[in-house]
Amino acid sequence: MEDELQVLGAIGFNNPKDPYIKFFDAISKVDQMCKDLCGKLYTGENLKFLTGPDKIPEYLYIFIDHMKNQGEEFKISMVRQLRMSTERLEKLIAAVPQSVFHYLSLKYTSLIEKQVDIVNNKFDDLKFEDEIQKTENQRQLRPNLANPANKDASLTLDNEEKDRQTSLNEIIDDT
Repeated sequence: MEDELQVLGAIGFNNPKDPYIKFFDAISKVDQMCKDLCGKLYTGENLKFLTGPDKIPEYLYIFIDHMKNQGEEFKISMVRQLRMSTERLEKLIAAVPQSVFHYLSLKYTSLIEKQVDIVNNKFDDLKFEDEIQKTENQRQLRPNLANPANKDASLTLDNEEKDRQTSLNEIIDDT
């Protein structure tokens, strides 16, 4: 566990001008400050309340020990929480390329489909107009066009029909 905690380095180190204090050193510093203050506060007849080798009151031993335990538990829980968060982040990061690919695929597929729909609609309109012209040419086709006197009208109608077919074939080839 200690190796795991040491690998993390300077977490929360924001100001480069301030020296970095490790967690354990910070707890030791608070502990020493409490002991020093007790020496100054407990004087005269209150010296009887100071016990142990550090000469601090019994309740302060309990408080400092509890503070160290809580600090250590907090540190370990934060390290575990950080590890779990990074694992979740790692899973999310792994899903990003697939999500981006899916988004781009969906976007450009819909753009292509819109362009195809536009071309299809234009083609359908041209085909409809062609059907109208073809129907009109068929309506103008009558039995007396075979008469040599109507030869010019017959040739004109024939040329119009060939132009219509050629135009339709070009449109089909273009699309």
